[in-house]
Amino acid sequence: MVDFPGYSLSGAVASFFFILLTMKQPDDLRVIGPAQPIVARVGEDALLTCQLLPKRTTVNMEVRWYRLEPSVQIAHRVGAEVTEMQTEDHRSRVQWVEDDFAEGTVALKMHNIQPSDDGQYWCHFQEENYRGETSLMLKVAGLGSAPHIHMVGSEEGEIQLVCTAEGWFPEPQVYWEDVKGEKLLTFSEHHIQDEDGLFYVEDTLMVRNASAETVSCFIHNPVLTEEKVSVISIPEKLQNELASLKVIGPSEPLLVRVGEDIQLTCSLSPKASAHSMEVRWVRSHRYPAVYVYVDGDHVSKEQMAEYRGRTVLVTDALSEGRLTLHIHNASTSDDGQYRCLFEKDGVYQESSLDLKVVGLGSSPHITMGGTQDGQRQLRCSSEGWFPQPRVQWRDAEGKTVPSSSEVLTPDSRGLFHVEAFLLVADSSAVNVTCSVSNPLLGEEKVATFSSSGW
Repeated sequence: MVDFPGYSLSGAVASFFFILLTMKQPDDLRVIGPAQPIVARVGEDALLTCQLLPKRTTVNMEVRWYRLEPSVQIAHRVGAEVTEMQTEDHRSRVQWVEDDFAEGTVALKMHNIQPSDDGQYWCHFQEENYRGETSLMLKVAGLGSAPHIHMVGSEEGEIQLVCTAEGWFPEPQVYWEDVKGEKLLTFSEHHIQDEDGLFYVEDTLMVRNASAETVSCFIHNPVLTEEKVSVISIPEKLQNELASLKVIGPSEPLLVRVGEDIQLTCSLSPKASAHSMEVRWVRSHRYPAVYVYVDGDHVSKEQMAEYRGRTVLVTDALSEGRLTLHIHNASTSDDGQYRCLFEKDGVYQESSLDLKVVGLGSSPHITMGGTQDGQRQLRCSSEGWFPQPRVQWRDAEGKTVPSSSEVLTPDSRGLFHVEAFLLVADSSAVNVTCSVSNPLLGEEKVATFSSSGW
């Protein structure tokens, strides 16, 4: 051991260890949170808590609540000073509960719980050299509407039942049972979240030999372990007025050019008043819809975002069961199949309509490229077509000449830009045409290119 004048190294080491042994170690502190997930219903309040052990005041400590997914700071305070929340959403819904700060307990109250609040939260303490944190799970649950069973009229002895409900969170479990309580196999499922993050469900069941069937649809919340049920008596529903009616739509596909207005007409057969019925235009599923008409009003909350502000319903012939939906400014995304549904007291009939949106593009433009291996490349380009156009090169005799390559590119509106290339001998005279045609309209646009040789 080396000693310096007036200083003993061994004494210094002994003093250092004495201080370590007698000083309160930050590592003795730990942060704990709830052992079980916190369950909160949509719209209610939730209390997030964590505690410092052994108990000690947290009044002068830095405390943060945050999330990793999504990465966001929920609340932050240093001593008595509360800093701004990171998001406007949390700033208006979160408050510190200061009652037990002196006992080492930190609580954060979240008001008006939303589906987006579901997930893991972290509680972080910091003071000088000490840092500690723990996590907890917040499980958000929403008990939605009771199921509503819709029935399509009998067709060749087969009944289609559709069970719908909204406002559920997390994604619920849906199942069918017969009158004996035995499970029935679902034909199809459609579960989507709305703008608020709540689930809409639409499950379909096909029933055969249904002369005396009673069927139940159950919707179960896995977090709350609660469920709602609806029961339908099929023979009773078959007595409904709509069970004997049909819905008639256009027999041929509707052809509408991009930018024009669309008219979708459907009617009851035989004629019957639709005043007390719900009428709905949909694409592949009941919700969200293209347009919903109930009790003389448009149900805007069920409308697909892309159709808002573009639809008008003509009800002049409502007493005869005929309605026409106008959709302004047709776009490529409107192309496809639509279904028109008339419903009364849980029974509906429907008809399908095929809409073909077409776009006649620009006249083609032919340009000449450079020389390669004794050949020159001609390029024919055009834009604004829908659906995908057909491109053909023809020689001076009108014979088809195959393209060396073609490129089709959709733009932001879904309209196609086409480029077709043709290789020709460098020294030969050239007289060719390029035609671009719309396969649905049967119309084409043509450009001609001629040269006496290079």
